[in-house]
Amino acid sequence: MIQAEGAAAEGWTAPGFESAASAFDSQLERGLHEGAQLCVMLGGKVVLERHGGFTDGSRRRRVRADTPFMVFSATKALTAASIHKLADEGALELEAPVADYWPAFAARGKGGITIEQLLLHQAGLACQARPADLAAWLLPGGGARRVRAMAPAHEPGAKVVYHAFSAGFALGELIRRASGMGAARYLEKVFLEPLGMKDSSAGLRFRDFPRAALLRSADPEQEAPARLFSNPLYRRAYLPAASLNSSARDLAAFYDMLRAGGERGGRRYLSARAVARATELRYDGPDGDTGRRIRWALGFGLGGYSPFPDRDIRHMGRGATERTFGHSGQGGCAFGWADPPSGLVFAFACNRFLDIRAAHERFQELADACWEALGA
Repeated sequence: MIQAEGAAAEGWTAPGFESAASAFDSQLERGLHEGAQLCVMLGGKVVLERHGGFTDGSRRRRVRADTPFMVFSATKALTAASIHKLADEGALELEAPVADYWPAFAARGKGGITIEQLLLHQAGLACQARPADLAAWLLPGGGARRVRAMAPAHEPGAKVVYHAFSAGFALGELIRRASGMGAARYLEKVFLEPLGMKDSSAGLRFRDFPRAALLRSADPEQEAPARLFSNPLYRRAYLPAASLNSSARDLAAFYDMLRAGGERGGRRYLSARAVARATELRYDGPDGDTGRRIRWALGFGLGGYSPFPDRDIRHMGRGATERTFGHSGQGGCAFGWADPPSGLVFAFACNRFLDIRAAHERFQELADACWEALGA
């Protein structure tokens, strides 16, 4: 292994992945983020782990390998895994209506919405968060109550429109009803703790605030969420769609388990059948809100395409295919993905939002360098 040196970034790199390490360092030097982490695995072994920059604008606290970052919608993959775990155990049927397990959810025309439609963003529950929603998120069960009162904006199943928060609360309530535990505790017990994800928590733990990375935005349109989740009350709250705090190496451990068909360290977390079902292509077409192309599995995005009609920008890199699966976070603040055919696992976290095109370009630069190390 090659020991990394220099003030900007630290870590270590396996031979062949030097270009990926250089791309990471270059992004820090160019100011794409104040602080970041990157962890890459191949065939179950770490081949690159790098971190650098600062946790906030004061430039007093350096990012370390164990610094927790808020990963926003990258959380959705772990919530989906919780749902697939319960389905694996027979506690849920993914094709069944949500109301079979939560009767009050059927209010206002939602009786036919299935769990699969929640995972595929086809439930018609996409909406912008309103002040009443923000207040409800701080109350026990408040998010679920807001979703229960919603009416679908379109016929469920008719199209895909990204559900930023709403589906997460519905899935979290299903986890609670099927397991007897809140979504946060279930995630910790079933995945975070046994996988050794020590830097990860469902909502930021009080003891971790002093060392956590703070949020910044280089995109004016995303300044509001950066401010909101810089508030300790919201940073501590757990939203099943958005509030995991984690490190790149922890995300890599989670995706390496999925890459290996649901097993890691001699322990089985999901059946191989459940992983295959969770990550197979279920939708390839336009997003009903933006019109951009999207590929969805049941809770995971898939690779092998560009969402931009005027330029080929692939956030999982040019070596990815529809068998490459993962999920990113708002503004490109985090991304985890796995490619079982090659054995490659990629996990990144940073503390600065970019606009969607710039975020995709940031991911592609790093991912392409990793694929090049494989000769792809």
